[in-house]
Amino acid sequence: MAEAHNIGWAMVGAAMTMLARWATRRAMHEQSGAPRLPRAARRNRTFGMMLLLAGAAGALLALGDVLQEQRRHVTHAA
Repeated sequence: MAEAHNIGWAMVGAAMTMLARWATRRAMHEQSGAPRLPRAARRNRTFGMMLLLAGAAGALLALGDVLQEQRRHVTHAA
């Protein structure tokens, strides 16, 4: 019974991860596949803007790593 419960939670977690990745990809890219950037970022092609976008991307990737590690910790604790 507990194994079926864990499998159910794993399936729900996997579905939620796929949904979140799909929504994020759709929000961050145009239909053509080009990155969707704010107007200010498209107009401002300076080194500072590149550093700002790189920092934001790094922060999002770090957040994803933390959430994935927490999910892994929760599934092993159950």
